[in-house]
Amino acid sequence: MNAAALVIALLGTLTGCWHLACASGPRRAVDLVLVWLLLSTAQLSALTLLVGGLLRHLEAGALFGAATLLAGAEIAATRRPGTDAARRRGAALAAGLWPRARRCGRHPLVVVLALSVAAQYGWRAALAAFLGPLDYDGLWYHLPGPAIWLQQGHVGHTSQVLWADVYPQGQELLTGFSGAFVGDTRLGWASGLPFLALGAVATAGLARTAGARRAHATLAGLGILAIPAVFLEASTTYVDFATAATGLTALHLTLGMHPDVREAVDRSADARHLLRRRILFVGIALGLAIGVKSSNLLTAVVVTALALVQTWRVVDLVGPASPATRRQPATRFARLRDRGADTARSALTNTAVLGLPALALGGYWYIRTWIRYGNPFHPFTMLGFHGKGSVDELIIVHNTLPRLAGESKLRATWHSWLYDRERVAYTHDQQPGGFGLQWIYVLLPIVLVALALFVLGRRFELLWGLLLPVLVSATASPAPWWARYQLILPAFGCVCLAAVLTAVAERPRAPGPGRVAPMWRRGTAGLVAGAFVATTAISMWWATQPTNTWIGDRTFAHRATVREAVELMRDPDRDRRILPTAAYAAMNRVPDGRTVAYTEFTHQRFVNLIMGERGQRRVTSLGEPRDAADFERRLRTSGAGYVLLTTGGPDRGLLLAVLRDRAHYRPVVRGSGALGWFGGGAGAELFEVGDFTATLCTDREPRLAATEPDRGTIAVSLRDACGAPLFEVEVALVDESTTTIARTWTSREGEAVLRIPSGLLGKPLRVRFAGDGYYGRAEQAAERSPGG
Repeated sequence: MNAAALVIALLGTLTGCWHLACASGPRRAVDLVLVWLLLSTAQLSALTLLVGGLLRHLEAGALFGAATLLAGAEIAATRRPGTDAARRRGAALAAGLWPRARRCGRHPLVVVLALSVAAQYGWRAALAAFLGPLDYDGLWYHLPGPAIWLQQGHVGHTSQVLWADVYPQGQELLTGFSGAFVGDTRLGWASGLPFLALGAVATAGLARTAGARRAHATLAGLGILAIPAVFLEASTTYVDFATAATGLTALHLTLGMHPDVREAVDRSADARHLLRRRILFVGIALGLAIGVKSSNLLTAVVVTALALVQTWRVVDLVGPASPATRRQPATRFARLRDRGADTARSALTNTAVLGLPALALGGYWYIRTWIRYGNPFHPFTMLGFHGKGSVDELIIVHNTLPRLAGESKLRATWHSWLYDRERVAYTHDQQPGGFGLQWIYVLLPIVLVALALFVLGRRFELLWGLLLPVLVSATASPAPWWARYQLILPAFGCVCLAAVLTAVAERPRAPGPGRVAPMWRRGTAGLVAGAFVATTAISMWWATQPTNTWIGDRTFAHRATVREAVELMRDPDRDRRILPTAAYAAMNRVPDGRTVAYTEFTHQRFVNLIMGERGQRRVTSLGEPRDAADFERRLRTSGAGYVLLTTGGPDRGLLLAVLRDRAHYRPVVRGSGALGWFGGGAGAELFEVGDFTATLCTDREPRLAATEPDRGTIAVSLRDACGAPLFEVEVALVDESTTTIARTWTSREGEAVLRIPSGLLGKPLRVRFAGDGYYGRAEQAAERSPGG
């Protein structure tokens, strides 16, 4: 029922925003689709923030009611006499979408790339739906944040996971929206789909602004989706493409202001009202952008500056009087003075129109962090606010590959681009490389050609309105070699490709000496497009086989092939084969609804696996206890029923204290850190917290039995003095010189099997248990069973 309500709420939102987009007076079909996607994404985010955050009701009923009421109001508002005519013009423009798409389908290369992209994203959706979340940052904070919101019933602080509490969570709002209906975050991967569509359409729109034909612009939009660093994140909850897509949308809308206003003037429409509407859409795009990632704050500054430049360019067209009736100043200085005054008045209003939606959609996260931590960018030192270090010190240095460490940014970036020339196994956060063969062999050379064309064609608005933001983003990035941080670069390359293809394939206006025949022009454009599609197809396959899904165990694992991944999808017990999911399977011993505590010493990275796929367990952080007494105080205050402690690092001393206190800590998962992977590669052990005095066996001497039921194996049984099994503890097989020759861990029944090497058959051997902090040591000679 809730799934049906989710579908209805989404359809209602899409329908209401479609009416708004049609009534907004779009100039081109691509603008109509872009505004529709932008408004739909922003509306879902805003509803989740309003209902789930400010009203504190993150539940299906409240969101369903708000979504359907708002959709109804939008439809009614756009059908009023004053706006219905504009909506009908937009609907007429939309009616041409299918014929235009069919004409683009006549180009074989567009069809090939479209089918390849569709197959790739279908595969990514299958990986996400069947195999579950496996991405590093998603399991760490992108999914636990919304999961904690669902547990507490509202969008608020998530102090259990620092990064979920301090990073902007704009894309995660969409995970929270769907999660409120289905009850968990299993649809979290789908939160990136609106941004994928938005980025593709924005890239195609920028290509059209650069003068590309529809087919070539379509190729550009599909091309950005075919970049490995983009589609590898499609089955994850990473926000990098959402960061680029929202920035591209804002740039497209800003660049389109001047032609939109001119077109409105030509058809005697209200140009001033249309300009304000376009500024509003830019503000919405920037609100989404800074709400997704704080690196987009720089994008917001650049786009705001570009919007003011555009205001200067159109101020004469939207002035209080038309150029024909307005009294013209006599001198050039006076004309510039009047234009500057008009620009200043318009800029103040436009800045407010742009800033308010940006602040409403994206500012919440920074204000929230500022109030709690005294720094809107905590824990980073940024823009005069003091933190624990810069982004480079806290993030980049620890994630830079040794092969790139010590190199300059420019040199490291170039080496990263060259890395894609050879086939490698790709990851969802690939570095180095990630742009594919098409970038280094096709798009990068095409960018140089396109820049020359823009200069020769005096398309300077593309240089300062598109190239400049790209350069600012690339130079300001702390890690320009990391593909997922620079996805605006291949998008710019795809725009340039479309513009060059159109320029090369353009028919000459009149035949004459020295003219290149149209057939040769089209042939050259076809070769370039064919090279792009071919290199793209190769890169897509290289990034697909093998997959980024790891299977195996803690001692040996490998990347699953496509065939193995398909077999996993059919395996009902796949969660015990996939890593890191399988490493946390023992967490199912914790009953639903209970709270699991851990210290910050664990450096836990896979919080979502501790919480469970359905968010059925709660988590809490104990911070960094000073000693065992401080640890116990924090644990009691937290109310947690279970505690995780790693076997290494500062947790080691706390673990030994817990092992000695069996009256208050009962082992649940043992095995020398058998549970999961934590900081530094150490595993953890899980204990139930409570008063177990009544069931505690006070005799600390264990009972060890070792028999040789078959030649070559020794069966071990380990129990306490009261008969309870000692499970998941290590037992070892030693020879006469006390050299360990085999080791294993006991099962839940306190039993284990040790295998005797062939060279030691018949020789006297002993089984040893070294103790675990509470129970003492035990050693027993292996006894041959009758007939053994």
